[in-house]
Amino acid sequence: MRWIVTLMVTGVLLAAPVNAQATHRASTYCSVTGDICQSTTRVHGVRMLRISLFAKFFGRYTLCVTAPDKTTTCHTYRIHKTGVTFGSSIRWSTHFPRKGPGAYTVVWRSDGARVGHVLGFHK
Repeated sequence: MRWIVTLMVTGVLLAAPVNAQATHRASTYCSVTGDICQSTTRVHGVRMLRISLFAKFFGRYTLCVTAPDKTTTCHTYRIHKTGVTFGSSIRWSTHFPRKGPGAYTVVWRSDGARVGHVLGFHK
């Protein structure tokens, strides 16, 4: 059952169109066990910052985006049940400031500790 969920989550993340990938950071990550997957890819032209969890390991998390000018903006969000998994999908342009072209770095945290990998994208 667990590997089926892992394949489903991985398939969803890989099916998303990928444009203008950051060369300094990966734009997707899935743990070897499939317990967590993250992405900063575009979905239908919209930059989405997503996290998927096999189980509800935590209820809230902090999402921080560092812009090319080195300013960092952080917001706290809730994890929701998304079918058989849990997760959250945040529209970057609605919640974080556009600071011009360049590399953006994205970090997920729970209780002060980093969750998963540091990802990125280019604007």
